[in-house]
Amino acid sequence: MSSLVENKCVLICDKFEPEGIEMLKQVGFKIIEMPMIEADKLETAIAKANIVIVRSRTKITKDMLDKAGQLDVIARPGTGVDNIDLKAAADRGIPVFTSVEASTNAVAELTIAMAINLARSITLADAAMKNDRWIKDSLMGIEMREKQFGIIGLGRIGKRVAHLANALEMTVVAFEKEVVKPEVLLDLNIKQIDLEDLLRTSDFVTLHLPAGPDTINLIGKEQLKMMKKTAFLINTARGQLVVEDDLHHALVNGWIRGAALDVFVTEPPVGNKLLSLSNLISTPHIGAQIIEAQKQASIQLATKIIEYFTEKSDTHDGKRTI
Repeated sequence: MSSLVENKCVLICDKFEPEGIEMLKQVGFKIIEMPMIEADKLETAIAKANIVIVRSRTKITKDMLDKAGQLDVIARPGTGVDNIDLKAAADRGIPVFTSVEASTNAVAELTIAMAINLARSITLADAAMKNDRWIKDSLMGIEMREKQFGIIGLGRIGKRVAHLANALEMTVVAFEKEVVKPEVLLDLNIKQIDLEDLLRTSDFVTLHLPAGPDTINLIGKEQLKMMKKTAFLINTARGQLVVEDDLHHALVNGWIRGAALDVFVTEPPVGNKLLSLSNLISTPHIGAQIIEAQKQASIQLATKIIEYFTEKSDTHDGKRTI
């Protein structure tokens, strides 16, 4: 193994937990930690790197890859790869590794937490209490039990959300472009329906899709008008899925009751008018920000990198994320 990684340089551009770093050191990789590196310095540093580890802050563009003459692997803790030019990486035979499994439960738990927060106005109540305001009479909530929970996107996170919503005795429905096998629907105790039906009938609508040509601006004025006036929208996936101006209009004009966003089109969302609304809950992209998920993400990525250099198998052909 040592001969395979001899003089191989791992450039870490964003936060990466020590468990994964130690695994890479143990087998002989040279580690260069440059957290919060800016684009101009990255252009120089990436030229000498064999492996680059980035989060969403760091952009790996085609121009950047043109400067990465000896890059073997791109690794991304988490699930989103919209900050990486996948086509340019594939054209150069560079695989992109992610740790999609690590954050599944973390994001699902945040989704349910946001739903409960919306149902009981916890954030609003907390803010009032801390300003010496007793607003009990104006905070009439709803039970989660027997409400319809609509999940858009039935991947790993969507499925985990379904399990948690079922535990709250909710009626769970899902929209997924592909036909889901009956045994999977039975196991999840959910019904697959089309998008319009989901939007029209659900008390909670939650998004669990990547940002891509088919999903960007998926939820806009037309879709928000379809939803119940008492419904809530939750987005812990990608900010680009929702037209923010349309959501602001919907919240101000009572098209829906409230929303919770962990993600925004521009992050940080400085000056975003949504943040001034009392019927919006916002968090700073913390879906995977838990100790267990961060640790597991670093271990999973380190394992994939080590296996790549150990096996050089055909599955690592740079044409897909792993």
